[in-house]
Amino acid sequence: MTPRFLYLAALACAASAPVSAAAPIDTDGPDYVDSSEAVGKNRFQIEQDAISERDRRNAQLCRTVSAPSLIRYGIGETLELRLTGDIHRRETTASRDVNTTIEGHGDLGMGVKWHSQDRDPSVNLPAVSWIFQLDTPSGSQDFRGRGLRPSLRSVVTWDLAQQYSLALMPGVGYDTRADGHRFSSALLGINIGKRMSEHLRIFAESSVAQIARAENGGVVSAWNLGAAFLLSNDWQFGGRFAFAANRNSPSNAVFIEIAGRF
Repeated sequence: MTPRFLYLAALACAASAPVSAAAPIDTDGPDYVDSSEAVGKNRFQIEQDAISERDRRNAQLCRTVSAPSLIRYGIGETLELRLTGDIHRRETTASRDVNTTIEGHGDLGMGVKWHSQDRDPSVNLPAVSWIFQLDTPSGSQDFRGRGLRPSLRSVVTWDLAQQYSLALMPGVGYDTRADGHRFSSALLGINIGKRMSEHLRIFAESSVAQIARAENGGVVSAWNLGAAFLLSNDWQFGGRFAFAANRNSPSNAVFIEIAGRF
């Protein structure tokens, strides 16, 4: 069962879900750091990205275009089920002598988010959530990972003065190298946001997607700048630009996201 099939099935379910009045949509993207809020009971939310990444390392230029999807469904006000995966992915590698292109779809990830604490700015109390995810070896042959890869991350968000916010996202994961060796890694995201108006939010981030030993891929880190614009209470459009923070990371990437709640 591919991520593309599950994505289409979720769209069909969302189209028939009842719609009720709610606060403006709160999305995990286009930021690297996720939201600390759950989607809400009996609500579907779909966040569809388009990513163009450029990576110049090892005397090669690799361009990747992908379309990762995140589908969220609230089984309670503070608990949601999550489904994520690349519905399409294309990588083109150019070296001095040869160009190669591979296409397919990525692995499917399943998880849950628990919103464990509401924020209270009057006493500097942050909102807190926990996200558990299990990535499965379900992608097409060229993009399939090895074995089950569990991860756990937390999102802690403070509302600050003058419409600023601060969010931290630490996490740990258990992955597998191409040679079958299992290893542990960590991640960390730091997000500073500013609400410019009822509809527009901007943000800057430090994203460290992997902290591991050099033989396991080392540290992968980027700086991000982005914005999100509310089209309505249930729809949002946004994006971010990322550029490498060290030599071990992809050179740059552009993320575009459309998110809808049903």
